[in-house]
Amino acid sequence: MKPTYHIVSHSHWDREWYFPFDRFRAMLVDMVEDLIELFERNREFRSYTLDGQMAAVMDYLEVRPDRREKIRELVEKKKLFIGPWYILNDEFLASGESQVRNLLLGFRMGKTLGGVMKIGYIPDQFSHIAQMPQILRGFGMDTAMIYRGFGGEPGQEPSEYWWVAPDGSTVLLHHLPKDGYSAGYFGTDDQHVIVQKFERLKQELDARATTSQRLFFNGGDHHWPDENVTTAVRVLNKNYHARVLHSNFPDYVSALKKEVGKGRSLTRLEGETRFGYRHAFSVLGGVFSSRIYLKQMNADCQVLLERVLEPLNVLGIAEGMRTRTPQIEQAWKYVIQNQDHDALCGTSTDEVHREMVVRYEKAKQIGAHVSMECLAHLLPYDEREMKDDRYLILYNPSPVARSGVVEADVEFYRQDIVVGLNPEVKVAVKLPSVDAFRLTGPDGNEISYQVLRKTEGLGITYSKHDYPHQTLVDRFTILVSADQIPPLGWKALTITKETGKRPAQNLVAGESFIENDFLRVGSLPNGGVLILDKRTGSEFGPMNFFEDSGDVGDEYNYSYPLKDESYTSDQFQSNARIVEKGPLRASLRVDHVMNIPVSASSDEKSRSSEKTNLRISTEFYLTPDSRRVDVKTTVQNTAKDHRLRVLFRSGIETLQSHADTPFAVVPREHREYDVSQFPFEHPALVAAMQRFVTIHDKEKGLTLISKGLPEYELKVQDKGVLALTLLRCVGKLSGRDLITRPGGAAGWWTDTPEAQCPGTHVFEYSMYPHGVPDNGTWSSILREVESFTVPLMTLKRKNEQPVLSKSFLSVEPEGLQLSALKEAEDGKGIIVRLCNPVDRSIKGRIRFNQPILKASICQLNEVALRPLAFSKGNTVAVALKPFEITTLKFIMKKNQKSGKKRK
Repeated sequence: MKPTYHIVSHSHWDREWYFPFDRFRAMLVDMVEDLIELFERNREFRSYTLDGQMAAVMDYLEVRPDRREKIRELVEKKKLFIGPWYILNDEFLASGESQVRNLLLGFRMGKTLGGVMKIGYIPDQFSHIAQMPQILRGFGMDTAMIYRGFGGEPGQEPSEYWWVAPDGSTVLLHHLPKDGYSAGYFGTDDQHVIVQKFERLKQELDARATTSQRLFFNGGDHHWPDENVTTAVRVLNKNYHARVLHSNFPDYVSALKKEVGKGRSLTRLEGETRFGYRHAFSVLGGVFSSRIYLKQMNADCQVLLERVLEPLNVLGIAEGMRTRTPQIEQAWKYVIQNQDHDALCGTSTDEVHREMVVRYEKAKQIGAHVSMECLAHLLPYDEREMKDDRYLILYNPSPVARSGVVEADVEFYRQDIVVGLNPEVKVAVKLPSVDAFRLTGPDGNEISYQVLRKTEGLGITYSKHDYPHQTLVDRFTILVSADQIPPLGWKALTITKETGKRPAQNLVAGESFIENDFLRVGSLPNGGVLILDKRTGSEFGPMNFFEDSGDVGDEYNYSYPLKDESYTSDQFQSNARIVEKGPLRASLRVDHVMNIPVSASSDEKSRSSEKTNLRISTEFYLTPDSRRVDVKTTVQNTAKDHRLRVLFRSGIETLQSHADTPFAVVPREHREYDVSQFPFEHPALVAAMQRFVTIHDKEKGLTLISKGLPEYELKVQDKGVLALTLLRCVGKLSGRDLITRPGGAAGWWTDTPEAQCPGTHVFEYSMYPHGVPDNGTWSSILREVESFTVPLMTLKRKNEQPVLSKSFLSVEPEGLQLSALKEAEDGKGIIVRLCNPVDRSIKGRIRFNQPILKASICQLNEVALRPLAFSKGNTVAVALKPFEITTLKFIMKKNQKSGKKRK
C-alpha cells in the first residue's frame, strides 16, 4: 500500500521557560496574529495545532478578546486545533486530581471555542505515569502521543503500541521519532533542501511504522508557522511515490485506527514510561529535585484544594451556603499554571520561578478566605464577640474517623488595642494573666492537652461590617488529644478557665531516646537514630543520617564532578537532646554541623577546597498512639553546587520499591547500568514518588512518607538504604559537557543563581515500620500516609455553637482512597471520586448524613454512565478492581438538620 505522510503544522508553546510568562505571551500574540493572516493569505495552508493546551489560546484571548469569534470560526472549520489540556503539566509531580482538573478546565474552555482535539497529546513531558491511559479514557480519548521516557530498547522499535494502564484501560499510542516534534520544520522553499530534510526523517518513519500512515511533525518550540510547508507538500508529492498531505492529528489518528482495526498486531506497553535513554537524551532525570521548594509548595496547595477547600465547599452547600466554586477554580488555575513541565520541574529562569511562588501564594490567599467562609457557615462566627475563645473545634478532612494529636492556639482576652488616634477612647485596665484552662468534649469528658508555650500576643477579630478589632491576649500553644473526630466532620471542645487534670503519661523520654507502646527511637553516637518496632522486634538503623556530594549539573540533570567528594554526617560531631517529654508528644532533637566544600571548583571538575558549615537540625516526634516516627529537618544551606540527601538504612535487602504515583502504587526494580552504552543521557538512579515509597523483604517493611519531597533512590550497591533528596543546588538552566548527559545541552545557557537554594529550608517526612505488605498492611500504610499528609485542622470560636459534633460523609474500609469531594461541574450535585491504588480488589460503602435523591456512576469527565443503587436512603455500595478509579455523582434531598446539639 502506498504510504501516506501526514505533515502536521504545530508549535510547542511553553508558557514560560527561558523567558518569563509575559514576554512569551507578547511573542504568542504576534505569532497567532501572523497565523491568522497566513490562513487568509494561503488557502493551501489547511490547519494548525496550538500545542494541545488551552493556556496558549486563553492567554492570547486575554490580550485580544476581540479575536474570540475568529478563533471559534477557525476551530469550527477544523483549521485550528486546540486542547484538550489546560497546561502540558509534569505527570509525576502533579497529583492525579490535578490532572483531572487540568482536563476538565481544558475541555470546558475549548467547548466555548468550538471544541477540543480529543487526543491525549503529551509530547514534551519528561516521562509518563502508569495511569495516564485510564485518565484519557475517562475523558473519552482512546489515543495518545508521547515522546520522552520511552524508546530505543529492544522491542520498542515501532511507532505504534497499545498503552495499557494498571487497571487494564488501553489507548492506541503513537511514539514520536528521535527528534521529537521538531523533526520536520522545513523553513525554506529550496526544493533540494526540502527533499533532503524529508528524506532524513522519512527513513526513520518508514522503518518504525506499523501501517501505511506516517506522522511528520512540522514545528518546534515557539516556532512561527512554517509558511513553506505547502510548497514542501507540492514538491514531495512530485518527487515521491507516496501521498503527502498537509494534515492534522485527528485525521492522522482516524486513518491509523482504520488500519489498526483490521487485525494488525501491536506491541503492548504496560504502565509508566520512565526510560527511553537510547531514543534521545530526553528523560532529564534530575527534574524531580530541582528547586525542591517549588515541589513543597505544590504539594501544600494540592492538599489545600483537594482535601480542604473543595470538600468544605460541598459541606457548606449542603447546609445552604452559596457556592465558592468560582474562587476555588481560580486557585486551581494558579496551581495548574505552575504545573507546566518547564515550571514545576524547576527548569526555567529565576524570573519564572519567582512568579511561580507568587501564584502559589495567591492560591493560598484564596484558600484562606474560602476556608474561613465555609467554616463560618458551618460553625457560626460572630464578629461581635471579641473576648475569650470559648470553643476549640477539631475538623477532620478524611472520610474515616480519626484520632491523634494536633497543635492549636487558645487565646484569652487581656485588653483592647486602640488603632488610630482617638483621645476620647478610654482603654480598660489589662486583665490578669490566665494560668490554666480546661477542655471538655461534647459528652462532657475532659480532653487532654499539653502546653508547648505561653506568650503574650495580639489577637484579632475580623468583621465584614467594621474594621478588624485587635486585642492583647494570653496565647497558649498546645497539643490536643483528638479522639475519634467524625469523618468529614468536626468535634467542638469547650474551653473554660479552670484547672484541668493532668493526662496520663504513656510516653517515655530518656536521656537520648523517646518511646511509646509501639516504637522506640534512640539516638546513635554517629548522629543517626535506631528505631525499634516493639510489636515485631524488628530494628531499623541507622536511620536519618545525611549525605552531601557534588553536583555540577543543571536544572535538568544531576551530574557529579569528575573528582567528587562525598561527606556523611557521621564524619562529624552531633548533639542529641530531648526537647519534649509529653504527655502528648515526646521529641528528640539531633543537631549536625557538616563542614563541606563551599562550591564547585572554578572548572567544575572537582569541589572547592574552601569549606563552609552546613547546619542541620532534626526533630523526631512520637505521640502516645503513633505507629510512625514523624520528622522535621531544618537545613541552613550555605553551600553551592551540591546535593544533600537523608539516608535510611533499613536492613531490608531488596532491589524493588513500591512508589506512590498519581492513582497507583507502582512496583519498580532498581539496578545500575553500563553508562558507556548510553551516549545521550545516563539513566538516573533516582525515581519520582508522590507521597511515599515502600520497601520490604519476607520479614518486614518500611514506608517513607514525605510532604513535597518527590525524589528517592533505593541504593543498589548498598542494599536496603533509601535516600531521600532534600536539596539539589545548581547554578544554571542548562549546562554543557555533563558527565551524566554527554549528548549535549538540554537548553540554552542561562545563569540561575536562585537554583542554588540558599537559606533556610524545612523538610517534613515520616518513617513507618510495618510488616510484609498484604491487603491489611496496604490499608494501614495508606491510613498512615493520609494521617501524615492530610492533617487534622483546628479553628476557634468565641460565640455559642449550636452543633458540637457532626459528620457529613464516611467511606469504608480505609483502603478506599478518597480522591475528590467536589461540586459537580454542572453545579447540580456532588462528585465523589474513589481510587484503589494497589493490586487488590476492594469492596466498601459510602454513607452520607442526609438522604440521597439520585446517584450515578460517571466517567472522569463527569458524564453519567449508569444509575447507581443506594440503600437506607443514604448509603451506596462500591466495588473497585485493582488500580481502578471510580467517579460517582450524587444529588441530595433537601438538607435535614442533623448533628449533636449543645445541651
